[in-house]
Amino acid sequence: MTADSTARNLTDCIDALASALRDAGVPAEESAGLLAAAAQATMHAVMLDALLDEAASLPVSLAA
Repeated sequence: MTADSTARNLTDCIDALASALRDAGVPAEESAGLLAAAAQATMHAVMLDALLDEAASLPVSLAA
């Protein structure tokens, strides 16, 4: 999976989480903390995918 598709998929998940929290009546202060943690996890996942994509594109002699 590329970093771009990971970002899009996880953004959709964060949007769904925001909607679910809003629909459940979770206070904005609590929602903000949960959404911030989700956004941080998303950034870590995208960075990991980008690093893995980069490593996969290296010649075998450099990747080892």
